[in-house]
Amino acid sequence: MYGLVKCALLLCAATAAYSFNLGERDVVFHLFHRGSPQVSEPLLLSVNSIMTSSFSLARRTIFTIHNHGETVAGNFNAFVIPAHLAAEDVNVIAVDWSPGSKLYTEGLANARQCGRLIAEFINILTTTFSYDSELIRIVGLGLGGHIAGIAARNSNQPIPHIIALDPSLHGWTHNPEILNPDDANIVEVLHTTAGLIGYDYPLGDLDFYPSGGSGQSGCLDDACSHSYAYVFYAESIRQAVDGGNEFVGTACNSYEEARNLRCSGPRDAIFGGIEVKEVEMGIYIFLTNIRPPFARD
Repeated sequence: MYGLVKCALLLCAATAAYSFNLGERDVVFHLFHRGSPQVSEPLLLSVNSIMTSSFSLARRTIFTIHNHGETVAGNFNAFVIPAHLAAEDVNVIAVDWSPGSKLYTEGLANARQCGRLIAEFINILTTTFSYDSELIRIVGLGLGGHIAGIAARNSNQPIPHIIALDPSLHGWTHNPEILNPDDANIVEVLHTTAGLIGYDYPLGDLDFYPSGGSGQSGCLDDACSHSYAYVFYAESIRQAVDGGNEFVGTACNSYEEARNLRCSGPRDAIFGGIEVKEVEMGIYIFLTNIRPPFARD
């Protein structure tokens, strides 16, 4: 895959049990900020852990949730964390739930509990520390996309913005915990392997189908197309710094139009970026370049 190099973030890793019963200490919240952009500060689900950390109540907070088979030091965070820290002075909390997500089936079984533990962490922030929930964004990849919804809907205060990157398909069609538009004020979804690895039908307020959503330009397999979900997202965040093109979507009348690239509506929605979306909704497509930068003129 062109231009993708595995980057390693230096983490203070926590050891946790490998089981289907995901406990509080099996999920670690790794805090990054501009003062420590590469070495994380691991936080546990407790008031004392947060109180004694360098978490700033004055900054926006981005939660990132990796997919199954990854760790907090995987490619997803290696792209997304540096992009956010380059664009803004934010708290980035990378959720490490790898002890319960080594296999897809295990991650699927643990998704509900993982989301609820993230919600507990958010509730400590908003209740004990009076942190403004309007400053929170949750970004999840694959299973992490559905977990973002579970976390938001179980939070005491409304979450303004979820971005689900190629949320998983298998095991979710009739799953009551599936991501849905009511989980946050704006639920934004990017489909890059629709109907293959990722969920096919729209799940949010805003659903983007780049290149039709099922396979990405320049990719020869599903894994490549799936990874492009976070590559596109990271590029959309860096646009605030680099001044590159935005991923501007063309509106579609239906899911079928999007999958067949037959949309001809207005170009009035932008995927990703650092701004919090407030009223945008609909189904959109956009085309990409075969090499980075991927956003077209």
